[in-house]
Amino acid sequence: MLPALDTTGTRAAGPTPRPPAGGETVYAQRGDRLSDVAQRHGVDASELQAANPGLAQAEALLPGQPVRLPARDDGTSPAVAGVSAATGREGLVQALQARAYEAGRVAPQQAFDGTVLRSVPTVHEGGTLDHHFSSPGRYNAPGQGMLYTAPDAASALHEAAAYAKLGSHPLAERSLVETAFRATPDAEGRGGVADIAEGARRVGLPQSAFTQAKGGKPPSLLHQLTGEHPYTLPQQAAKGASDNGATGLRAPAATCTAQVDIVTRHATPDQLTPLRVTRYDAAGQPAPSVPAAGIVRPMPTDTRAYQDGPVAKRAGDRAAANQSPEKLGKTRTDQARQLLTDAKAGYPRASSVRYGAAGAAAATLIDAGVRAAHAEPVAAGQVAGDVAKSAALGGAAAKGVDALTPRLGLVKAGGAVGALVQAGVSGYGNAQAYRAGQITGSRAVANTVVDTGTAAAAGAAGAWVGAAVGSVVPVAGTAVGAVVGFGVGVGAHYAIGALDRATGVTQAAKDALTSGLQSAHEGVSKAWNAIKPW
Repeated sequence: MLPALDTTGTRAAGPTPRPPAGGETVYAQRGDRLSDVAQRHGVDASELQAANPGLAQAEALLPGQPVRLPARDDGTSPAVAGVSAATGREGLVQALQARAYEAGRVAPQQAFDGTVLRSVPTVHEGGTLDHHFSSPGRYNAPGQGMLYTAPDAASALHEAAAYAKLGSHPLAERSLVETAFRATPDAEGRGGVADIAEGARRVGLPQSAFTQAKGGKPPSLLHQLTGEHPYTLPQQAAKGASDNGATGLRAPAATCTAQVDIVTRHATPDQLTPLRVTRYDAAGQPAPSVPAAGIVRPMPTDTRAYQDGPVAKRAGDRAAANQSPEKLGKTRTDQARQLLTDAKAGYPRASSVRYGAAGAAAATLIDAGVRAAHAEPVAAGQVAGDVAKSAALGGAAAKGVDALTPRLGLVKAGGAVGALVQAGVSGYGNAQAYRAGQITGSRAVANTVVDTGTAAAAGAAGAWVGAAVGSVVPVAGTAVGAVVGFGVGVGAHYAIGALDRATGVTQAAKDALTSGLQSAHEGVSKAWNAIKPW
């Protein structure tokens, strides 16, 4: 049944409708030719003829004559938004890491001549200065030596409390070893104790970026959800100071005012002299202090191989651990958590899969919401299926970004993967529309080429914007940074779409390319006719 018409042959009066989606049916008004319908609905006349071959030769259409519009070009795939989200996260977190490394590089190095204290299990007090037994910690990545010490007894007590068993005294059955430490910067300002807090201030990072979460515990829920770790930035800062020749760090601590940590890469054994040992019993009661001579062995020389430059902490790199691996949990819940967060590998940074999947799913839901707001039919079951498919494709695409980043760099990897995804999605959709007679071969080629270029820009834009934000915004840590980067990546994707709609650049490019291909129409049509995988 045709829709009601008024006396002039037009549709009944009412609110101005939104332009119909491509592939839908509209109805001719009195006196319309096919070209009039094309102009009114903003579609190409030749494509409208291709979509309505039975009407192509008609000089005039009957009032209410059904006319099928060419298939609508839905723009970039939601999976491209996932790529942009993943590169936004990685761009911002990598920018934060670069700033943290620079904080260590620019941290002023000062002279130090005083005592430091370190608590160790009494059975191991002889190896207090042996850095070979150190595990990855807040300020040392795997393979890097570090001696964590405190400037006073109160700080040493607070530091030990972070690792103490519940109900036990922090120093129970431990020894507090006091050591003289001397460091003097040379004429170039190297060889002293780097003031990490001042370095952070100079590059615009808050100290809280280095002091999140106490030691000896799994990362917070936010860190686990984002696949980030609170030690990522302080480890970079320490590496920057180490590369600049520091023999020690005055570093912000999570449990007290500051630590004084010995950078064993540059410190020499004659800079540390063990002075006295105070042993504590099981109840935490101290025995009289005794001389350290003959008990605490001198610090060994650090013969590890070091390379200058930031610590490599890329997304999904399981070798880039942040702390010691966790032992297998007793409950299934703990075991599942450890599996999902790579706890057994020492919490390296998570891959981009979760970000690509979440970004693609979010874009699908947003698009469905926009259609519903414009009174288009939206089926919940269809949306759920689309979300699942987009999330799977977005996650796989983001994994591809991780794989290509070491070879191409993040920006190029994001652009390449975004283009590849869109080329497949757009190529499939346009091939189907062409084979159904809804668009011309020239339009199918133009749509695919231009959409692929737009997707390349969107995939790369996430990395650009994320890196730009991470370079200037004082985000407190990688977990928050990952969330912000995800948001700006998705935002960059939609900003490109909004700019395109405002300027019409993409549509103009498609129109121009379509016109250019018309002279080769026969060849283009034959090429698209040969596409038969679907």
